[in-house]
Amino acid sequence: MRNEQLEAFESTLTQLLHEIDHALEARYGNAVTRHPARPAQGVTASPQYDGLFAIVPNFSAGIGSKYGPGYALNLRIATLCTVDPDLQKACEAFMVDTLRKRLPECFPGRTLKVEQDVHGWKLFGDLSLN
Repeated sequence: MRNEQLEAFESTLTQLLHEIDHALEARYGNAVTRHPARPAQGVTASPQYDGLFAIVPNFSAGIGSKYGPGYALNLRIATLCTVDPDLQKACEAFMVDTLRKRLPECFPGRTLKVEQDVHGWKLFGDLSLN
């Protein structure tokens, strides 16, 4: 049985990440060729499964992380092309900047942060369910 507060938190986070995905598509969608097996943006029910970008949040208990529990954020560029490291960094910077601006609006009253962690970006902070 799922917790209603957890479902609401994750739903809001998912919507925010979808918003960022759409903004990434608008800004960098023509930077490289989309993987031929991946549908065009807007074809599936989730931006995680179509278009050039996928932002995947995975909850982590925080073992080995200096920030503790939170959501590991993986920004994937779905292409067969070699992705220029500068493009990956620019896309990640856009994602992080947008998250940092929008988190207080989407999660009022919570202190949430996004920082680079051991293997990528991590969203952490007030994850309480009360």
